[in-house]
Amino acid sequence: MKGRWMIFFCILLCFGVARTAISADNSPVGLVAALNPPSAKVGSTVLLTLNYHLPEDARLSPDPQIKGLEGFTIVDRQTGPGQIRVRLLVDRIGQFKSGPLSLAYFDKEGKEGFLQADPVELTVLSNLGEKPEEAQLKPIYGIISTTSQAIKYLPWVIIALIACAAGIGLFMWFKRRSKRRAFGISQDPPHTVAKKDIDKLESQGLFEKGHIKEFYFRFSEIMRRYLESLRGFPAAEYTTQEIALTIDNQEDRELLPLLQQADLVKFADLTPTPAKKDDEIKEALSYIRETGAEFDRDLAVKGMPAKGRRSDRFMVKKPEEAGR
Repeated sequence: MKGRWMIFFCILLCFGVARTAISADNSPVGLVAALNPPSAKVGSTVLLTLNYHLPEDARLSPDPQIKGLEGFTIVDRQTGPGQIRVRLLVDRIGQFKSGPLSLAYFDKEGKEGFLQADPVELTVLSNLGEKPEEAQLKPIYGIISTTSQAIKYLPWVIIALIACAAGIGLFMWFKRRSKRRAFGISQDPPHTVAKKDIDKLESQGLFEKGHIKEFYFRFSEIMRRYLESLRGFPAAEYTTQEIALTIDNQEDRELLPLLQQADLVKFADLTPTPAKKDDEIKEALSYIRETGAEFDRDLAVKGMPAKGRRSDRFMVKKPEEAGR
């Protein structure tokens, strides 16, 4: 009798283990995303957790592609079994919302597929407290008292300031125009100029001397000006987020991680290793080489020399000039 009870208990135990294994295998395929915390102030970081379950015999690539985070500054990312943790920098005021999220994977036949998840959104808190409308802002300087004698000269002061502003604006206009003319008759194509600038920056040894922020400020400016000369929009004056929203091809999107890394060094006090810096220089030169080859091919099709040419942006004639 006792032996029968032991056999019955073993059968129940095996049935429970098998049921647990079957329920684990039948977990629904999908992707679930969540932000923690759900609200944060500008300058802080938040954690995006992606819990995923792949189809049977499917696998992720060594560097899984996550779509929907374009334009966000990624501080770090950790990938583990069934979960990916991405730390994001809260670097904008107002809406902090991702696009529809998707995670790429490969099935047992090697075909690429995607797991989908809804966008995630964060409430950006004011740095002035819970009730910013009641915050009392203190002036940096004390109140400067005025007298009736000073008010009498106020219109003349305003006129003088307007005249100075007009003079400065005119000076800047002439300076920018002269720069455009100089660029229009540039002796070297943009990719050659960008490569020379990076070689010059490397030769100065700013990173090795400890001037890491200055190095990344100049490195970021070189790449932005190259992108500006290549695509025709003022990338040197845009933020990284505005650049991400402006570019429309995958080749230029490969430049975004370099610009985001430079922003972290410039504004979040991130200190990359020398090996990381060398890898970023190699990636930048690779991007310049590939886009430069495309640039030279376009010139060859048009039958124009690579040197001594005028920039396409400044060769467009006004309608009244074209009719003369």
